[in-house]
Amino acid sequence: MISLAKVLSGQPILITRNLYFYQPTLQDIIDMGEVVYWSTVNLWNLKRRDIISNETEETKNLDDFEIWKIYILSSNELRTALSLSCKHLLHTKVEFFDISGTIYIGEKESGVILDSTFYLLMKELCSRIVPDSGASDEGQYHETDNMSEREKQMIEKMKSSAQKIESTKNPDKKPEDFLGIRILGLVAVGSYTFEQVYNMTMLQFNMLLQKYVEIQSFEIRANLSPYISSDEGQGNKFWLD
Repeated sequence: MISLAKVLSGQPILITRNLYFYQPTLQDIIDMGEVVYWSTVNLWNLKRRDIISNETEETKNLDDFEIWKIYILSSNELRTALSLSCKHLLHTKVEFFDISGTIYIGEKESGVILDSTFYLLMKELCSRIVPDSGASDEGQYHETDNMSEREKQMIEKMKSSAQKIESTKNPDKKPEDFLGIRILGLVAVGSYTFEQVYNMTMLQFNMLLQKYVEIQSFEIRANLSPYISSDEGQGNKFWLD
């Protein structure tokens, strides 16, 4: 299991021999385009059910890697997607050998055949750098019949404050402005320069922004907690946990 601390460092991670896993910076992602970036990452995260709608006797005898490899080899579009993924995440090229049904990652002696071990490690790394949307806080704002009017007013204030914080994460802007607005938000509240933010990986950026939201939510609930006596209104997980 690759630790969060190791992936958060943003440093290249050894896959095998001379091949390393690289996380593009926000500037790299903007240059290549977000659609390209997420496709290069999500290609390794494809689930079996995404590839096969109905299992057959033949597919049941194949493991997830074999299914994934057959899927990649099945079309030029998917081969191109894998080539882009290797270019951006591994900084190397990929070759396809149809006669043997193999995929070769890297160049000459420094490369390796893409096998199950390689695939599973890439899958783990790509799963790691996809941000976790987190659990819903809706239950913490649940109103009950035994609440006083004062408590209900406090809950409404908490909901309103949470919505303002959420707008920092998910601003109501055009899709092409989404990342830019979030970058601006982190610069504004995190005391970072634009240069520092653009040099972050997507994982570093998302987790810093998420942590800021958790801190703000904690402070809001801590300030309102003296006015709320019910269990529903007092749940307040410390942001560092």
